[in-house]
Amino acid sequence: MAFKGVIPVLQTPFLEDGSLDLNSLTAEVEYVSEAGADGLVFPGFVSEWWKLTSEEIDLCAQTITQAARGRLPVILNVTAQSTYVAIQQAQRFASLGADGLMCLPPFVVPRSSDALVAHLAAVLGAVDRPHILQYSASLTGIHLESGQLSALHDKYPHLGCIKVDFIPPGPAITRLRRVMPDSFTYLIGFAGLQMPDAITRGAHGVMGGAGHLREDLVVWSRLIQDTNGDGYEKFKSLLPLLNSEMQTVDLSIATHKWLLKQQGAFRSAHVRAPGAELDEFQIVELSRNWDRARA
Repeated sequence: MAFKGVIPVLQTPFLEDGSLDLNSLTAEVEYVSEAGADGLVFPGFVSEWWKLTSEEIDLCAQTITQAARGRLPVILNVTAQSTYVAIQQAQRFASLGADGLMCLPPFVVPRSSDALVAHLAAVLGAVDRPHILQYSASLTGIHLESGQLSALHDKYPHLGCIKVDFIPPGPAITRLRRVMPDSFTYLIGFAGLQMPDAITRGAHGVMGGAGHLREDLVVWSRLIQDTNGDGYEKFKSLLPLLNSEMQTVDLSIATHKWLLKQQGAFRSAHVRAPGAELDEFQIVELSRNWDRARA
């Protein structure tokens, strides 16, 4: 499986009391599927994964795979910060029917690159589903050598994609393409802030939040056809929304939840505490930027 296109990370819906809203989660999967996404991911940073219990993550993963019903690829993200637990999480996700797995290397306590590679190798060795490495250097501070990643792919060919969470992602894509096989694919994060440059350098897709998925799909499609003319002009209409959203992770979460509620997918835009809450001025600006992106 080659991971390409627009693949959103799902937000985790909560009711106003902070409990999981699985009905809204099912509606979010429907929304993503009907919009024409090329896949979906859970959990990620915009899913508030660190605020979820392991039982909640499993319950959400089960709900998502059942709701997707084979209509689009489901990628479940191994975020556990110990190798022992990460292996178990990967195996559970595979048993639920995940089409692919993503792995976020441990970052809470600094580790050597060799230790991170050993963690990734253990997860890759436990489940042979298609894998994405979530290389979130700009979020987590972790760094791996290109040669280490190439060696991992040689030993575990089902590692076929990297989500490049760098600011900016373009130079990292260029470096990786020098050592990775031509069949390897690259997705960019950070809401696609650098989509035109990333596409020019060989990026194959974008992995942002779900709130402005329809707008992301239009922009990505047009940029693939033309990164300089009409595609770039359409990207500029989306850029104020992306810039506003990406000031902090908390603000990105709150933004996407507000957008999903406006579109009827979520019953509540509640963010589990501690987290950001949009005030009346931010909502006015968000509405204005969203209107501009949809024009």
